[in-house]
Amino acid sequence: MSMKFGCSLRLCASAFAIIASTGISAAQSAAGKCHPDGGPVEGQVVFNSSGGTYGENIERIFFSKFKEECGVEVLHVTDARTYAQLQQFVTSGNLPWDIGGTRLDQEFPLGIADGLFHRLPDGFWSSIEADMASGSVNEYGAWATPYSDVLVYSTETFPNGMSSWADFWDVEKFPGARTMQNGPASLVMALLADGVPASEIYPLDLDRAFKKMDEIRPHIRSFWTAGDQSVQGIVNGEFVAGTAWNGRVYSAAKAGKPVGAAWDGALLRISWNFILKGAPNTRNAEALLYFMQRPELQAELAKASGYAGGANITPYIDETLASSLATSASHVEVASKVDAEWWAKNNSDVQAKWDAWMAKQ
Repeated sequence: MSMKFGCSLRLCASAFAIIASTGISAAQSAAGKCHPDGGPVEGQVVFNSSGGTYGENIERIFFSKFKEECGVEVLHVTDARTYAQLQQFVTSGNLPWDIGGTRLDQEFPLGIADGLFHRLPDGFWSSIEADMASGSVNEYGAWATPYSDVLVYSTETFPNGMSSWADFWDVEKFPGARTMQNGPASLVMALLADGVPASEIYPLDLDRAFKKMDEIRPHIRSFWTAGDQSVQGIVNGEFVAGTAWNGRVYSAAKAGKPVGAAWDGALLRISWNFILKGAPNTRNAEALLYFMQRPELQAELAKASGYAGGANITPYIDETLASSLATSASHVEVASKVDAEWWAKNNSDVQAKWDAWMAKQ
């Protein structure tokens, strides 16, 4: 199996179109097997996440069923860990957990390059790989919850909607206070608003991006740091538009809140689940990682949160939910896919420039 970090926008779109029409034969035949080698598992495994609603969902949807079906207890620990801590865990041999998810785009390629992740056995994914989205599994892990940073807006203020980052920057046609995430990913949106095609975003033209950010800065009431702030602020009337994770918009709209999303140029991000190298419960972690690819369970996660992994969940969800997922073929086609390897090499420098820009204004 060749190692891949993801897929091109065109290939991703094709992959999801294909799995939507192929059914779930391989995944279905693999159901009932806890470890892909068919051998027994027992004991416990420790899973690490950032917690919150996502943590509650994976406990209910995956962990409880894993214990019921496979007999392995999942201990769930939550924190705000950093990549440096991952390095310390592995180099010291003091591993507080076995399996977890990436927190930043660049963590997966960095972790592989730095030897922090357990390499899965050869043929680990062979029984289900044909029914997974292209690039969604490899020797070191599987997609956790691909998501997109989308343009979110008030449907009360703009009943005809907004459609692009150019609209977000157009404060004459779409007046009102805005919010953006406090982080350098906002620079990508600035370049898209300035006319750079999604396929030509990398390497980032930082001078051009910051110049464009200077234009919108007077209209940004605040930069958000927690995932619910932008959508909640729009619902409360604090902002008319902002940036948000697509699942937050889905949940709010599902609850009847007046929010809409624009997908043109949405930043498509891939989060991964991985196993730490030397994890004390490696076999159980492998089994849990495999178990979490079941399409019917990922469909439950999608219904609860608006996020899902790489399994083909199309037979289990309706068209409304399918159209809200970051991995919808139509959304992938117009997305700006985050280049995790570029960020792995450049994040420290770009973050420093972003922090300096934030501090001077």
